[in-house]
Amino acid sequence: MKNFDRREFLKLAGAASLGATVGASASLQPFPALHANHLADPWLEIDHKNMAWNLAQIRQRAGNRPVMAVIKANAYGHGLVETGKFFEKQKIDFLAAGKFHEALQLRESGVKTPLLNLGAFSRHEAEEIVRRNISQSVYTDDFALLVEAARKLKRSAKVHLKIDTGLGRVGVPHDRALPFIEKVAANAEIQIEGIFTPFTEDDEFDRVQLERFLEICEAAKQRGISVGLRHAASSAGILSFPPSHLDMVRPGIAIYGQYPSVREYQARQIDLRPVLSLKARVMYVKTLRAGESVSYHRAFVAQQETPVATLPVGYSDGYPSQAAGKAEILLQGRRWPTIALVTSNHTTINVTGAEGIKIGDEAVIFGKQGGNEISAEDVAAWAGTSVYKILIGMNPLLPRVYLET
Repeated sequence: MKNFDRREFLKLAGAASLGATVGASASLQPFPALHANHLADPWLEIDHKNMAWNLAQIRQRAGNRPVMAVIKANAYGHGLVETGKFFEKQKIDFLAAGKFHEALQLRESGVKTPLLNLGAFSRHEAEEIVRRNISQSVYTDDFALLVEAARKLKRSAKVHLKIDTGLGRVGVPHDRALPFIEKVAANAEIQIEGIFTPFTEDDEFDRVQLERFLEICEAAKQRGISVGLRHAASSAGILSFPPSHLDMVRPGIAIYGQYPSVREYQARQIDLRPVLSLKARVMYVKTLRAGESVSYHRAFVAQQETPVATLPVGYSDGYPSQAAGKAEILLQGRRWPTIALVTSNHTTINVTGAEGIKIGDEAVIFGKQGGNEISAEDVAAWAGTSVYKILIGMNPLLPRVYLET
């Protein structure tokens, strides 16, 4: 038996969660068990050339303003570290993480791009935030923890002021924002790098929010306070609310090739290309006789001879159970209906009329195969949910195969 040193062990043990990179420009050979041709379990394919395309479309739509790519929630299911490193190669202006541990993981992986932690932080974490050159969202007097850490480390703490102009989750209320901004700015240890607000994505109220936000920025300016980069436009704002583009835009889901709403999906004001595909291989093929059933409580009972194929993908992988009986899956470039239930690890499809389907054939749960496509929006519609929940709901332990540009 081969003895592995620590580096080799970590490389192999961590490969399944970190993913592999394949394609023309890959500089490292992927661990063989993660190559798509060797996978028996379902896997995700992430197409970085489509991600680069989406970034270019967003930059153009935003008039080539700086871009802060939001990579919270495991980069919307696309893999946090790999996505962060990809955007760094694309010379992204800023990254935004949703939680401190995400920001820390990016820094520990070697990502040096300016990075904002949108989430909360504790006293213990304040020192690491300053030490790791992470910018921090602030909206309460807890910013004083960053002042203490900066004094101890003899360096500046970078912050982005979060203003609640109406979304109502977190942020200093807009009508009390100016005193807070003055309090933060009074500390020499603090560098105000930016100021931002999230929209409700209600067309009329967004205009009210923007007006409130700009009034606050102007009031701070009148008092001689520089608030840095003003940013408000997420994906919806980038597409449909140009006045909100300001000094920097903050795309999330659009950068992964998905539209932020059904309305935007139908309008397609810019051409976005989906980055993520969910795939699996046929694990079993059989023909049901009339009266035979599939799944718990005999959820599907064959009325006649019915050929079916079972796939090793289920709700534990993030495929929504609510899609059963409505969803379709691509196999041999054609759409086939799901039957019975989506269980934790299995989905069954009716392949009546197919020829030559065999164990090991590639099936596409969402993505392209041949000239056909099933989108994540399709799956969301079948499941009665949003495309955000489909992407973010992908199991982080699924193997991820990265297709490079």
